[in-house]
Amino acid sequence: MSDFVNKFRQEFTGFLPEMQQRFRDERDSEIQSACNNERENNIARAALAMIDAGLDDRVVEHMLQKHWDLRLSETKPFLEWAHKQLSLMAQNQN
Repeated sequence: MSDFVNKFRQEFTGFLPEMQQRFRDERDSEIQSACNNERENNIARAALAMIDAGLDDRVVEHMLQKHWDLRLSETKPFLEWAHKQLSLMAQNQN
């Protein structure tokens, strides 16, 4: 009987830390995803505000690159989204 108990203890000893690490990894992944989503939302809102203020797209691109450390290719989707939002806002006002 003691042989069985010792084997069970050995197996269970490794199980608990492994489960804890899995939970930590999952939580960390969820937090990172939420942070990335919030960052993208903030960049999009900044682009919308600058375009709504009448800044030229090239100026907005430069500002996004400078202050959000984006590549030029990464600014395009934010500009497109901002222009679509302004278009929708204009349609809703009419």
